[in-house]
Amino acid sequence: MSSELSVAQVLANLEAQMKSHRDQEEHHASREAHHREQRAVHAAELETIARHYEAFKASAAGAAEIASRFAPPPPARTEPLPPLKPVLPSKLVARAAAEMPAGEPFAPTRIAAEVNRRYSRELRKPIDSRLASTALRRLMLRGVIRLVRKGTAHRETIYARG
Repeated sequence: MSSELSVAQVLANLEAQMKSHRDQEEHHASREAHHREQRAVHAAELETIARHYEAFKASAAGAAEIASRFAPPPPARTEPLPPLKPVLPSKLVARAAAEMPAGEPFAPTRIAAEVNRRYSRELRKPIDSRLASTALRRLMLRGVIRLVRKGTAHRETIYARG
């Protein structure tokens, strides 16, 4: 295959390769100068930062020594608060339902979680969604809340205030 090239083609090919390598040499020479300048800039910046670091480290050690002379008293241990007088869970469900925003739908599971979160000290044990559901159904019958969607065996009943 190389014997099929003419002398002119070989010369043209070699000239193109020489030009390409000459361009690459110039490119890398300019990059070398750029990198040398950047190295000098970073070396000077490193020296400045190292000086400030050492000065700060020396002054911080002195400040820490002075600060350690006076130690603040340890925080007083707080005893856990005793449980409050037990309240009927249905009253807590009614209170939580009354505090829900008007028109916003809620389900017994959400009310049970709110009661357990807000009134855990007043409960002997956490309430479940079944107890909350019974209390909400009674509130609905008294007209305090309204039914949004009737529940089934697989869907919770949805209530809303107002």
